[in-house]
Amino acid sequence: MASKLQNRIVGSVILIALAVIILPELFDGKPQKQEESFETIPLQPDVEVAEVPAQSVPERELPQSLDRVETLELDADDAPQIKKPTQKANEAPSTAEIEQPGWIIQLGVFRNQESVERLVKELRAAGYPAYREVVQTAQGPRNKLLVGPGLVKAELEADLPKLKELTELNGRVMRYEP
Repeated sequence: MASKLQNRIVGSVILIALAVIILPELFDGKPQKQEESFETIPLQPDVEVAEVPAQSVPERELPQSLDRVETLELDADDAPQIKKPTQKANEAPSTAEIEQPGWIIQLGVFRNQESVERLVKELRAAGYPAYREVVQTAQGPRNKLLVGPGLVKAELEADLPKLKELTELNGRVMRYEP
């Protein structure tokens, strides 16, 4: 007898559970959506816009990535010595020229900071506006040896043979953005 009673109780519980779950959905019909009220943003007023004719912008030379830059690993003793120039070197640019976009000469990227600082001192003594810039690479910090900036690319290109004679480094002219 207990098994018939148990079967009836289990069946009753299942029917009640189904009724509790399914019947409310059948009698409710479509669920009601509650919409929130919001204020509309006013449209932009009509304003007469004067069109500026497009100016021809010269193509800029963008610097190449550091992955393609040749890296020299030199000790202070192995770094090339700068020979004194036979002609008078160019003067350093004024502060007004430095604030404008222009061109620079990159002589190399070095690991040894002391070598770069020594080369910068020697280039400055020779009359070139040289400086170093530290950049982070995947191999660690590197020091770029730079000369410039200058406003005329041709003038810097003319300095390349003199700099090669002084430093024995092949430089290249790159775009400079202050």
